[in-house]
Amino acid sequence: MARAVWETLLRLALCAGAVCTTGSTAFLYHDYCVIGAGPSGLQIAYFLQQAGRDYVVFERSHAPGSFFALYPRHRKLISINKQYTGKSNSEFNLRHDWNSLLSHDRRLLFRHYSRDFFPDADTMVRYLEDFASLLKLQIQYNTAIVHITLDKDQQAWNGHYFVLTDQNRQNYKCRAINNGLLDTYQLKSLDGLLEGDLEDLAIVKDKKGKLHITLRFYLENRNTSAGIDSITLPQDELDNFATRAPYDRVIRCLGWKFDFSIYNRSLRLMPGKGNKKKYPQIKPSYESRGTRGLFVLGTASHSVDFRKSAGGFIHGFRYTTRAVHHLLENRHHGVPWPSTVYPITQLTNSIIKRVNEASGLYQMFGVLADIILLRENATAFEYLEEYPVGVLAELETQTGRKAPSGLFVILMEYGRNFSGADKDVFYYNRAVGEAQHAWQSNFLHPVIYYYKRLPTEREMRLRSPDWSLPRPDAIHHIVEDFLTDWTAPNAHILPLRRFLENCLGTDLRNFFAESCFLFAFTRQKLPPFCQQGYVRMQGLVGSKRLQRHAVDAGLLEDYTVADFTGDRLFGSREGSQDQLLRDHAMPVRPLQHLVNAKDEL
Repeated sequence: MARAVWETLLRLALCAGAVCTTGSTAFLYHDYCVIGAGPSGLQIAYFLQQAGRDYVVFERSHAPGSFFALYPRHRKLISINKQYTGKSNSEFNLRHDWNSLLSHDRRLLFRHYSRDFFPDADTMVRYLEDFASLLKLQIQYNTAIVHITLDKDQQAWNGHYFVLTDQNRQNYKCRAINNGLLDTYQLKSLDGLLEGDLEDLAIVKDKKGKLHITLRFYLENRNTSAGIDSITLPQDELDNFATRAPYDRVIRCLGWKFDFSIYNRSLRLMPGKGNKKKYPQIKPSYESRGTRGLFVLGTASHSVDFRKSAGGFIHGFRYTTRAVHHLLENRHHGVPWPSTVYPITQLTNSIIKRVNEASGLYQMFGVLADIILLRENATAFEYLEEYPVGVLAELETQTGRKAPSGLFVILMEYGRNFSGADKDVFYYNRAVGEAQHAWQSNFLHPVIYYYKRLPTEREMRLRSPDWSLPRPDAIHHIVEDFLTDWTAPNAHILPLRRFLENCLGTDLRNFFAESCFLFAFTRQKLPPFCQQGYVRMQGLVGSKRLQRHAVDAGLLEDYTVADFTGDRLFGSREGSQDQLLRDHAMPVRPLQHLVNAKDEL
């Protein structure tokens, strides 16, 4: 009896946090499986843990971030760690902190680990270990996933499960999978560059220990019983061969190749084409093109923005990882994409605030966009942050939000001719400083697209390859700024406000109560600021100092009567002028009250 109870307790302990199936094959079950405890693996683990989801991270090493224990060989990161930006805004500072992962814990900012502009790789190892331990992420170390296959089941989220097998033949069953792969860094050549297919080359060592580069063809055709001296070298036939001199050391710094071998053919995970062939083929949503529910994160997802944005580095994929988490939350748990609703009077300010602070927009330029969904009659709007712009046509299904009345899309972009083959990014007179030429801006700057309806998938597919989005109904460039500070009233804010007003057919200016009062008697439609503020008894309370400032600035008429020779203001009522001078502000009343009180005046 005691033994039976003990075995039952042991079985329950083994199955804690997992579902163990009966039969000849036992599966440990999790909703989400993450392969690799590199930076992106830890980042998605953090978001899953914050959401209270069932997940596990498989790491073949004994610690997270094992890549950085060996690479880069020169032991210096190439991601900047700018300590001082001159600002205390934490979101803005992430624009210049390329090593920190996103979390709620202020201790886990990389500036607390290193003061170097280019930190040591060993510091990154220590940082990732602390990130995993302090946040208590669910990581299963010393577990190498050697095979992955599909198990079709209509009851699963995506119509199938993923079955993962480790080096000990233990099977794990999951509904979603995320590949957190590691950053790669390549050493820079100091002396020369030899371009060619490495599979055609070979390195041989002579009797003195020197290393020579030769062609594999020569090795395959030589007599295997012959010595090293019988190997033909390129310089034997071409005396000016570039690498004819021998080398003392050869450092292997060839980057990485995605390991497709662990994925069963049933997953249809295919390599890309051309210069993207080392990356798996994925959609702009970071989901595999061949298998629903299979997501690729981190450096391996760089095919989405290869040579276009920062998705291959920590300071880029920390944001795309968060975006994928939002997509999964909506798809599997019915949690819509986070959003905030504001009155239309806050539209200009909301855009200006984001383009000046947001780090995700800044780092993942041209890839992640802020989306503004307009409510009916443009009285309010819904703001969504950092949505993958490549799946804009799928916004309603991917986010759980509706766009019935049009939308704005806010992107950060470089100019079309900023960089590329045979282009000099430092050419003379490259900067633009005037608002009327903002569309010619070359450096990173905000671009606002306006659509009366969501673009279709066909429009997205047929868009120009140089454009992030299809042709909009209207477009506005905020002129580039040397300080990346888009707060100049005349150069930045005023043109933006007028663009928004033209798109919406409304007036987005702010007004004093006196102006709203006059509009109420002279216009059929009040500006939104007056509708949402003045007539609802909301707004700033006037004062003598504020009124004098407005009069001096020419914003208000000066109705103050300094001297009277006849009856006082409003006939002969004593004290009326004194009362006006004391208040210096028209009382804020609902419009209907003012109309009903006209007889009293």
